[in-house]
Amino acid sequence: MVRLTLTRLLCTAIFSCIFLLLVPVSNLLHRERGFDVLLDRPPEPSDAPSPEVSFGQECAPFVAGGMQRLTVIMKLGATDVVSKLPAHWHHLARCKPDLLFFSDRKAAYNGFDIVDALGSLRPEYKYHNPDFNVYDRMQDANTTQDPEHWKLDRYMLLPMMELTSHLRPDSQWYVFVELDTYFNWDNLYRFLLYFDHTTPYYFGSPVWPRTKKPVFAHGGSGIVLSRGAMSKLMARGRMFARNHYFPGTHLFGKDISKECRGWDEKMRCGDKILAQVLKDAGIPLRGYWPMFNGEKHSTIRFGRKQWCEAVISLSTLQEDDFTAIQHWESARYRPSQPLTFEELFSYIEPSLRAPIEDWSNMSEDITYTGGPAGLSLESCKAACLETRRCMQFEHFGDTCRLSHDIRFGHQQLPEGNIKWTSGWVMERIGAFKAAHPPCEGAHLVHAYP
Repeated sequence: MVRLTLTRLLCTAIFSCIFLLLVPVSNLLHRERGFDVLLDRPPEPSDAPSPEVSFGQECAPFVAGGMQRLTVIMKLGATDVVSKLPAHWHHLARCKPDLLFFSDRKAAYNGFDIVDALGSLRPEYKYHNPDFNVYDRMQDANTTQDPEHWKLDRYMLLPMMELTSHLRPDSQWYVFVELDTYFNWDNLYRFLLYFDHTTPYYFGSPVWPRTKKPVFAHGGSGIVLSRGAMSKLMARGRMFARNHYFPGTHLFGKDISKECRGWDEKMRCGDKILAQVLKDAGIPLRGYWPMFNGEKHSTIRFGRKQWCEAVISLSTLQEDDFTAIQHWESARYRPSQPLTFEELFSYIEPSLRAPIEDWSNMSEDITYTGGPAGLSLESCKAACLETRRCMQFEHFGDTCRLSHDIRFGHQQLPEGNIKWTSGWVMERIGAFKAAHPPCEGAHLVHAYP
């Protein structure tokens, strides 16, 4: 007979507590992410009836008046105003949204004023800061061309916040976009109906920095602030403003040149600083990846994590991408229903047929360098077939790469004697689709973080 001594009772209690703690943690790490179903026609808000929106028709939420109090804000470099804005103008203006443009130099385009986001900054922010030598050169020389113009981008977002609130005080939602950002306006409208604009909200696709800085929203995927968040941010800004009648004069107490030291033009330091200021104001990010997405249709990793979710935004599109997607959207089988990644996959699927030369399908889950798998395209394909979850493969030089998800990729021209070729295992892609029957409604994922 086992004696229940005090020591044994204590050990049993400790192990029971550890077990009870570990089980929820394990479940949290391995469970599916929660979601609600994004309704085809969301319920009307209690405070006011929503307009009748003919979803699926071009610019439907704007035509119906559902986005009258939504402002779209775009940040441009002075070089972009000349070199890129004309090519992107059609997709920006076709729905006639309420647009605000900001740049590092005052300008105008097609009847729109382009506001100098840095023009009202107090002198002490510019003195002894070599980054603003670029700004001075551009103003003095009356030119938009400067090889270091990218250094000014990180300073623009914070003054833009005050200027935007000042210029559009009655807007309920503020959507910050870039030239290459795509929005499915139907899904954005459906999404925003779930939230009260007077509550402080900061939405976007989360980026986790390697340091202990706060998670921030990826600007290229679009950043959404509610009126409640903007009001709270303006209250924070009054701590640093000397004259409340002139917005955009300060940087919310941030030393941006110091904070962004070591960040190059491809790194999104301005987005990071904005998240810090919002956190200081008590407004944390609510991340809604993959609905807000930093990839475009050809580079998305289609798979279990990106399938039934609603598509709200994409990034890094070129003008011909916008034209092609607009044409495809106009021919959707059920245009009134929310667009999902499952349906977007049908846009790229016809291209996934035979191995494509001079192409990278961006396989990156498993890499073989040298050895049998890297000998040839056929040996790389054989390695994929031997790997249970492998959906696609690419071969270049003596390297073979495999992927568990499905991506179309991009052109990759030879580099010297190294040539890229990519292929897909169509039988497994078909099996994946068969194992995932048509989505019963678009998923509105729960926020993370």
